[in-house]
Amino acid sequence: MASKESVAALEKHIKDFKPDHRICLGDMFDLRSLRKGVSNQDSEHYDTLVSDLTMAYGMLERLRPTVFLNGNHEYRLYRVAEEAANGIVRQYATEGIEKLETYLRKMGCKVYPYHYQKGVHTLGKVAFIHGYSASQAAVKQSAEVYSPPGGATVMGHLHRIEAVHAVRHGGAQGYSGGCLASIPALTYASLRHATMRWANGWLYGLISTRKGGGFKIWQAEKVDGQWIHP
Repeated sequence: MASKESVAALEKHIKDFKPDHRICLGDMFDLRSLRKGVSNQDSEHYDTLVSDLTMAYGMLERLRPTVFLNGNHEYRLYRVAEEAANGIVRQYATEGIEKLETYLRKMGCKVYPYHYQKGVHTLGKVAFIHGYSASQAAVKQSAEVYSPPGGATVMGHLHRIEAVHAVRHGGAQGYSGGCLASIPALTYASLRHATMRWANGWLYGLISTRKGGGFKIWQAEKVDGQWIHP
């Protein structure tokens, strides 16, 4: 379900910008066939799972993140490993987790769980999370919860582009940078008004890691058919 054009544009941006840190905010893997568990009649779901895994590993190889935050979609694999009634399915999920974590660490990637406290990566005064709310105020609320004083929170999960100033002592900012999905292909969301807010894009910027250092975050998005990189 990836937007090939958006992924190619991001690859070019990475090549030009040469970032020291490449942070995947989660949901690189869809795993929708695991959303409601696995039954004995799910052979076609197995086929979609295999193609999903193949595509996602290919994306990881192309983008080579240095930090990987598990999202709620990756969490489906962990949940099945713990809860599936079928022992073979549990074993398959467990092996899938081990393969993914080993692959990422061999790449030199730091891996975080999908957890509201443990799933937070901090760089300077900026916190990075996948996201634990999809409400209208999710970006603002996340910035209030996770931003260091005077800092910011960058989150995934929402598929929409949004920047806010949050209410916090010392100030806080919140950012949601969009997604890399082919949005028209996400038919499960075709009956939701909120889908009109979704857009392709990514965030990039400069972050000082010295004590009290500042940051600047920009949004890359498409305007009139052209990718705009401020």
